[in-house]
Amino acid sequence: MQIWVGDLDGHVNIDAISRANEQEAAEYALEVDLDDLGDITLFSNHTISSRKLYSRGVGPEQWRWMLHRAEKSLGQTDSQEDIEESFLKATMSVTRRYAVTRYASFEALSFSSAITAIFPHGIRALLFSYMAGEQSLSDISCRTDMQRTLHLAASTSNLTAYDQTGLVQRRLHELASRSSCTHAHLKLDKGRMRNMLSLSRLYFANRECQVRSAAKLHELELRYESERAAEKQGFDTSQKPTGRKIQNWRLRSLRPLTFYFPFSARHSLKRLTTQNVLGAGSIGRQAAANELALIYCEIELMRTHAKKMAKRSG
Repeated sequence: MQIWVGDLDGHVNIDAISRANEQEAAEYALEVDLDDLGDITLFSNHTISSRKLYSRGVGPEQWRWMLHRAEKSLGQTDSQEDIEESFLKATMSVTRRYAVTRYASFEALSFSSAITAIFPHGIRALLFSYMAGEQSLSDISCRTDMQRTLHLAASTSNLTAYDQTGLVQRRLHELASRSSCTHAHLKLDKGRMRNMLSLSRLYFANRECQVRSAAKLHELELRYESERAAEKQGFDTSQKPTGRKIQNWRLRSLRPLTFYFPFSARHSLKRLTTQNVLGAGSIGRQAAANELALIYCEIELMRTHAKKMAKRSG
């Protein structure tokens, strides 16, 4: 709609003026909303500004919804121990599928086998299926023995997932040689063995990161840091599952499952353990909810991006 304005000696678009006024009002309301949110408290005395979140694609309305989800996930927790446990449980739960997907891609595994491997009955089914395909391991007594070995490895908590998998690998080799002939393990299908060991490592890695406190999480991190430091100094001999030596093979695989978590989750966990180590006060419920909401926001942004990419390629 246009009207004539004599002072301007021309027509003026009323709709354009209305849209401009609406846009200005919306921008002002956004600024007020962002000011109201202000700086968001995180672990270890860190903060993130609402404007930085907005620049990354998280508006005030979305943030409040994710914060609501986070507070529900934490439940009615007040004590330091309960807050830590609830936060870690919620973080592991929401990031597990993403981590398994990244791990499967890194190890060239199918997603279906990787997601199956993180469950006790799933890893046993995969292990027994692998053994059934190898003549020297197909006897039912071998399966019973391997089930005991799997349980023993899982209960040996002072080992990393990589070393727990090593126990499974050695037992498979022993059973193959016992049921056939010496060095029969060298005849095992190398590709299938590599996949089976990768799946076993994923199973143990998922178990070991089910910690309930920042102190236990820090212990896990230190265990890996220590073993990686020793490996870099050449204290250990690295081999592929095929038996052929390869430089830094063990170092390549010596990672906790948290290594595959989304960016925001890795940094939240790092801030959590840093606060615990430095003794910088108790873990506040509000900070825990904010950290969890940040993780929810990143995962939602990744899903939105994935949908857009799929729509374009389709």
